[in-house]
Amino acid sequence: MPRPPTKAQAISNALAARIVEGELEPGTWLPSERELAGQYGADRSTVRRALRMLAEQGLVQLRHGAGTQVRTARRVQRAAADITRQVGTWRGFHVSAQKDGRTPFTRTTVSEVEAGERLAPRLDVPPGTRVLERARVQGVEGEPPVQTATTWVIPEIVALIPVLREVDTGPGGIYSRLEESGHRITFEESVTCRLPCADEQETLEIGADQPVLTLWRRAYDQDGRVVEVTHRVVVGDRHELVYRYGSGA
Repeated sequence: MPRPPTKAQAISNALAARIVEGELEPGTWLPSERELAGQYGADRSTVRRALRMLAEQGLVQLRHGAGTQVRTARRVQRAAADITRQVGTWRGFHVSAQKDGRTPFTRTTVSEVEAGERLAPRLDVPPGTRVLERARVQGVEGEPPVQTATTWVIPEIVALIPVLREVDTGPGGIYSRLEESGHRITFEESVTCRLPCADEQETLEIGADQPVLTLWRRAYDQDGRVVEVTHRVVVGDRHELVYRYGSGA
């Protein structure tokens, strides 16, 4: 049977719900520790722990001598179509972040790895196949990261487009390079939700109880071959996914 949350966790969860649902708007100052202790029937040390949990989730800022303020950070709103079109030199996350004048960042590492039992079926390659891995941490300047995004590319595509081994793959990134090489790409994406693992908590600067969205995207060429797979782990309250559909679909 699951253990009930601690008093501090229960207070943190209650305040987080009020923030996420918009009852406590960005910039709002929370009641004092004394007032919160009275509201929730707890001592001040318990309230202090609850506020630290909120700060670890990126929901509030603890201002020494002033109090606790709901963060003013806005969510990055991402339309599904942002991955399919190039705006200037960018696609995907950078396009979404720049729509409202924010400055995005991406930290990228590139390596070669073996496709394991979990990844190989998604890439439609035999387990143990050496594939290119491009791992990114993305966010907007001055705020905690929004997501991690890891892409694996099949060896035939890497041999055809060697620039994919570079950190900077050029304007528009991997999908523009695929289009230039004559590939017509379609996408398939699945979305689930779970709690973050330890390394995700550290990288994304979130608490163990803060849900993340996990997205698996497969890119197919005109022959139906899987050319790359991307796995994204997104902090739910820092990112909004928007999908547009037609009635004829």
